[in-house]
Amino acid sequence: MTPLTPQFQRIYYLSLEFYMGRTLTNTMVNLGLQSGCDEALYQLGLDMEELQEIEEDAGLGNGGLGRLAACFLDSMATLGLAAYGYGIRYEFGIFNQRIAGGWQVEEADDWLRYGNPWEKARPEYTIPVHFYGRVEHGPGGARWMDTQVVLAVPYDTPVPGYRNNTVNTLRLWSARAPNDFNLKDFNVGGYVQAVLDRNLAENISRVLYPNDNFFEGKELRLKQEYFVVAATLHDIVRRFKSAKFGSRDPVRTSFESFPDKTP
Repeated sequence: MTPLTPQFQRIYYLSLEFYMGRTLTNTMVNLGLQSGCDEALYQLGLDMEELQEIEEDAGLGNGGLGRLAACFLDSMATLGLAAYGYGIRYEFGIFNQRIAGGWQVEEADDWLRYGNPWEKARPEYTIPVHFYGRVEHGPGGARWMDTQVVLAVPYDTPVPGYRNNTVNTLRLWSARAPNDFNLKDFNVGGYVQAVLDRNLAENISRVLYPNDNFFEGKELRLKQEYFVVAATLHDIVRRFKSAKFGSRDPVRTSFESFPDKTP
């Protein structure tokens, strides 16, 4: 295998979950700012440990697979590799647990209810992802027709390496409908139908690990997998075409070096 040259190659890691945990402590340690932040808050009469406890765990992963993915991102940043993580920005995590009447009760993990200060929305890189439809063959070749379009809106989270001045990116896709609101249906009393398309589209990034004991759940799982792969591949190709390394053209038109640049 050819050794990686970070300035000319990019690594892309796709996963349906990233068990990132809490970001504040990890970021302070990696940037070497923990002592300074502790002292600054102490002078303000505040306790760093209390602030750390307030932060929500990112509802993006649940078990070993998600933790392994998070460790890979940390390790690649610490090694100084140009690496990107790609996944889904789930609105609700796996679940919260409480005990009621001696029984476990599962509730939605609304980890985004106060927002996420570590992420930055990048709507300028929104990608349309197509579902369903039919293939029509004509003189110009095959065409994919009558598809259901779901927009993949990216949100970027920084992943700093350990005291090496390297910060990589975790890009998470959020599903949005092209038209959030149907005014025509609303004006004739179809209040549910007016937002139906939006709800169907956003279900893709609604919940981490939806129940797949029935057909609709299995279909949703499959749509989640296709959604993240289709949007990510589109983004990888965009990055490759716009990269300047080894190319004098404003936009790359040759893909001969694509396998070498995206290991």
